[in-house]
Amino acid sequence: MLIFCLCLLQMPRDVVSITTRQHSQDCRCLPDDNCWPTLHDWNTFNRSVNGRLIRIRPVGAVCHGREYNAALCAIAQNSTHDSLWRIEKPGALQSVTWETRPYRNRSCFIDTPRAIPCDQGRIPVYGVLAQTAQDIQEAVRFASFHNLHVAIRNTGHDGIGRSSGVGSFQINVNLLKEIQFMQEFVPQGGDKSEGSAVTIGAGVLGLEALAAGREHGVNMVTGTCSTVAASGGFLQGGGLGFLGPAYGIASDNALEFHVVTAKGDLVIANEYQNKDLFWALRGGGGGTFGVVVNTTIRTFPDVPAIHFLLTADLPRHPTRTSDADQAIWDITTELTNLLPVLKHKDNKTSAIIVPRFLEDRAVLEAHVLFVNTSDKDPVEKHLNMLHSALEAKGLSPAYKSELTRYPNLSAWLNIPRQMTGAAYGLIEGSVLISEDLFFSHNGTSHIMDVLSNLEYIVGDSVEILMSVGGQVKANKYTVDSALLPSWREAGLLLTIRRTLPTTSLTQIMVNSQMPMVRALQVPPLGSYYNVADIELPDSRRAFWGENYARLYSIKQVWDPDGLFIVRMAVGSEDWDDEGICRV
Repeated sequence: MLIFCLCLLQMPRDVVSITTRQHSQDCRCLPDDNCWPTLHDWNTFNRSVNGRLIRIRPVGAVCHGREYNAALCAIAQNSTHDSLWRIEKPGALQSVTWETRPYRNRSCFIDTPRAIPCDQGRIPVYGVLAQTAQDIQEAVRFASFHNLHVAIRNTGHDGIGRSSGVGSFQINVNLLKEIQFMQEFVPQGGDKSEGSAVTIGAGVLGLEALAAGREHGVNMVTGTCSTVAASGGFLQGGGLGFLGPAYGIASDNALEFHVVTAKGDLVIANEYQNKDLFWALRGGGGGTFGVVVNTTIRTFPDVPAIHFLLTADLPRHPTRTSDADQAIWDITTELTNLLPVLKHKDNKTSAIIVPRFLEDRAVLEAHVLFVNTSDKDPVEKHLNMLHSALEAKGLSPAYKSELTRYPNLSAWLNIPRQMTGAAYGLIEGSVLISEDLFFSHNGTSHIMDVLSNLEYIVGDSVEILMSVGGQVKANKYTVDSALLPSWREAGLLLTIRRTLPTTSLTQIMVNSQMPMVRALQVPPLGSYYNVADIELPDSRRAFWGENYARLYSIKQVWDPDGLFIVRMAVGSEDWDDEGICRV
C-alpha cells in the first residue's frame, strides 16, 4: 500500500489560539503548542495506519482564498444540503453550528464571499479514516501519548458539538460497514442464545441496516432519520425510533459491543464480560467510554404494518402569516389529541408529528405506525374521528392523508427520510412527558396550548414523538442499563428545533422556548441526550437521573485520564466547555 508523505500537511501555528488556557498536562496539546506532534511523528503514525491519516479542512475551504477551486466549490455548493454527501466529508457536520466558532467569528461557510478567509473553526486538524479496529487502536494510543484533543466522528449528526472540537484529532469510524446476520446469537462468554441478531459496524447507517435486514426478512430499531448510524452515538445515547413501542428503545436491544478503550485495548462488553462497560454503553452517551467498533443488536421478524400519513403545506401570506400557522396548529392539535386513544388501543403504536415554519409557508408532516397488524378497519374508525373534527373546523381542504397497508413492515421502513435539514445552523432541546400527563383528561390539549403559543421564528420546528411506552415501558423489568430510568414512564418526547441560516449563527444561539416546554412536566422527567439543549440546567440529572453517579465511577475506571471528553457528557464537568483544559 502506498504511504504518502505528510510534509504538505503541516498546519500553520495560528490555526488555533486558546490564549487563556494553561500550558500543562491539564490541557490538551493544540497545533500552536510546542508539544504538538512533529511531522516525523505524524509520518510514523501514518505508516502504522496504512496511510489512512488525512489532513482535514472545512468543506467550504474550496470556496475561499488560495484554496479556491471553482469546480470543487460548485460541487460543494450544490451538495451542501445532501446529508449523505456531508457524511462522506470528514470536514463537515450535518449542522454547521459546530463546524464554526461563531463567538470568535471563525468559520468557513460554503456560501459566503470568496474573499472572506477560511478558518478551521471546530473542524479537527488531522484525522484517521479507520477501516479496522487496529486503525482505531493505533489512533487512540497516538492521541493518548501526545495528549491530543480527540473527536470521534461517525455521520456528524449532533446538535451540541460532540463530533468536532477545536484543534482536535478526528477518529472517523464511518467506513466501518460490517453487517453480519445470525439466526442464533450467543454472546462471547455466554451459554445461551439471545435469538436472531445482527452485528453492524459503527459506520452502518440506519438506511443501510434496514435495507440489509429486508433482504434477510428482519427489522431492527433505528433512528427516525435514516442517515443516522444505527450504532454509535445514536444507540449509546438511548436511541429513539419508530419501532420503540413495539420492540424497545435501541439501547435495550444491544447484546454486545466491540470497543477500543482509552488504553488502546480492543475489548468485548456484554452481560458476561466487562459488564460495567456494557451497562454504561447502553444509554450512557456516545464518545465517552471508548470507541465502539461494532455492535450486535436484536432483530425482529418482518411483520405486516399499517401506516397513516398526513401532510399539509400552506402558503404564509406576507401580512397574514398567522392564518397558515393557526391552521397547522389546529391540525396538529386534533391529531395529537387522538394519540392517547390510539395508544390505548394498541401500545405498539408510534407516531411523529412535525410542524415547521418556513419563510413562505407553514408545513406539517405526521406519521402514525401500527406494527404487526393488517386490519385497517379499527384504525379507520379512529381516523374518521380526526377527519370529522377537522372538517367541523373547515380544515379539510388544508391537508392530505393516506392510510396504507404494508404486507411487510420493511417496505415502509426502507423509505428514506431525513427529518431535519443538513447544512443549517441548529439548536435544539427535548423534554420527556409522563404517561400521567399524556393520558390525563385534556392532557394533550394542555400540551398543545403551550406549544402553539410559543414564539417561533422562520426555520423553527416542533416534534411530537410517541415513540415510547409499550415495550420501552415493559423493559423496565427486564433490562438493566444506563438509560435514564424515567424513559420507562414517558408517554411523549417533545423536541424544539431552531434551524438557522449560516448568516444568523452569531445572532441567535439560545433556544428561548425550552424553559416553557420544560415547565409542562413538573416534577421534571428528564431529557433525551441525543437531542440536547446547551442551556439545560442540571443536565446530567436530566439525561441520566439516579444513574449518573454509577456512570461517573465507570468513566473513571475505563478512562481515568479523560481522553474521551465531549460536551455535557459523563465526566465533562471536570473539563472546560471545549474539553481542552481541566477545571
